[in-house]
Amino acid sequence: MKNIFKIFRNHLEFITFLILKNIMGLFSFNFASNFGGAIVGFFGRYTKYKQIIKHNIKVLNLSNKAGSNLVKNNLKETGKVFFEFFNINKFDWENISIDNMYVLDEIKAHKSPKIFISAHIGNWELTRNFILRNGFTLHSVYRHANNEKIDNYIQKYRRNDNAFFYKKGSESAKSMIKALKKKEDLALLIDQRDSSGLEINFFGKKALATDGFANLAIKYKTMICPVYSIRNKNGTFKIIIEEPMHYDQYKNYNTKELVEIVHKKYFEKWIVRSPSQWLWVHQRWKL
Repeated sequence: MKNIFKIFRNHLEFITFLILKNIMGLFSFNFASNFGGAIVGFFGRYTKYKQIIKHNIKVLNLSNKAGSNLVKNNLKETGKVFFEFFNINKFDWENISIDNMYVLDEIKAHKSPKIFISAHIGNWELTRNFILRNGFTLHSVYRHANNEKIDNYIQKYRRNDNAFFYKKGSESAKSMIKALKKKEDLALLIDQRDSSGLEINFFGKKALATDGFANLAIKYKTMICPVYSIRNKNGTFKIIIEEPMHYDQYKNYNTKELVEIVHKKYFEKWIVRSPSQWLWVHQRWKL
């Protein structure tokens, strides 16, 4: 009986997902963004995610008023990103500016394999698509959706000649290694909790973090390339390309040291600059 209920629920979720995508497909990228922000901003106040965000942002030591505003704004931002996915192919690339484009030229000139690292901030789909549009072939790991039908649809929708996606697990690790051995590049979101990862210090509190990227970088002597996006108030976006970390800069670090340095040097800085745009709804500090 439980299996029948689960099958029915999965079909219902998938149908709802398709209906929503088709409806949003009638409108522009900006409409989907604003609509999603309004819907999640309103209804999110009555879900468990409000409490998760409220608990997590304590690491920022904000006043009650500032914290309350951040919770509201973060729910809106989360809704915008989710609904933008439906119309991601309608995004007007004229509405994006680039900080440090010269750095990307330096990265392109580097012939050895590279690991692009980013976080769930701004719109991370746009961040990866920007790199793809600039001629890179990227291999990425993703956490599959709970609904297999929705997951299969999303991956089919994402598919591109120079974009490869692997479901998180042992097979994805093999695929990452294979790509690096072929001197191809990875693009990884590494800012969220990993129950099988290392315990690190993140915003002054203990947190579990993924260490796979650091192990690969050290073993294959890759360039580490931090890049992220930020949404501007007028609905446009900015891509920020940080100076890459060459192997010589981190070769004396062990895995944990490298993971902590990345979180401190990049993620904490990005989040403090744009706190409403990071995905606070994950149980980031759950040990």
